[in-house]
Amino acid sequence: MYGTEALPLFNHLPMALGALARLGAPRESLQRHIDHWAPLSRVADDDGVPPPSVEDALRRVLAAPEAQAFHVAIRLAYALQSGHRQELDAALRTTIGLESPLGAPVPAGQGRESLREVIDAVRADPALAMPAMPGTLITTRMQHAATLPGFDGYVERPRLTLDALAEASLAAYLSRHQFASLHLVTGTHALRVLLEAAASRGLAVDEGQVLRTVWRAWLGTYLSELRPAPAWALVHAGHATEDDWTRELPGLHASMNDHRIKVADAAREEWRHRGWPGYALCLRREGAAQ
Repeated sequence: MYGTEALPLFNHLPMALGALARLGAPRESLQRHIDHWAPLSRVADDDGVPPPSVEDALRRVLAAPEAQAFHVAIRLAYALQSGHRQELDAALRTTIGLESPLGAPVPAGQGRESLREVIDAVRADPALAMPAMPGTLITTRMQHAATLPGFDGYVERPRLTLDALAEASLAAYLSRHQFASLHLVTGTHALRVLLEAAASRGLAVDEGQVLRTVWRAWLGTYLSELRPAPAWALVHAGHATEDDWTRELPGLHASMNDHRIKVADAAREEWRHRGWPGYALCLRREGAAQ
């Protein structure tokens, strides 16, 4: 963690290092981030307790993927892919005592409408209007959104797939390049990694419940950003290649903006997986990625 006792925040250093390493950054780039974060950070105390197993950690995170504004899930995903034993042990420990800020996991349900249709309805519903809440945490805004009239009904309405949530996350971010929606892109990437990790270990997971729980957090985050019109067309328009990222690597290696680095890395991984050219637009230096 970093921040103050009154306002503890999830430490971004391990995730920034993971993203920089995957983006091929030189050692001096990683060292700059270590030097920057070291004075801000509180050293974790494991009390001599061994870390939980990967399987136990996956169960906890997939039951509360929105914990710490998706950061526990994001860190665990990086750690699982890094091959770095000490970082994996540290990431596993962050799942101990994990609790959702929004309550118990949501039952899978069926859902009868497409996610796009439900988002359109959300945008048109005056009862779901939220005030701007500058200076507050993403989690605090999600909790406020969850108290709005009709919120729970919208949680139940859509048919959900991971692809649909990923598409909506990218469309929401490309609309205004806002800070909270950036975490939807990095969060849904981490979710894919963790679900794949669970499947590879034969772990019994109720994926429908996981997706419904993520959608609840997604909806709260979206409402907190004042319901921008998703840029659906930008997700699929145009063309992207590895060169889009290669051209940006020097700037990413030099950047001290951990959010810009993480979204660029997650976007490349998702583009490699899904092929949607809009992921290359996450490289733009605007909004949260300035």
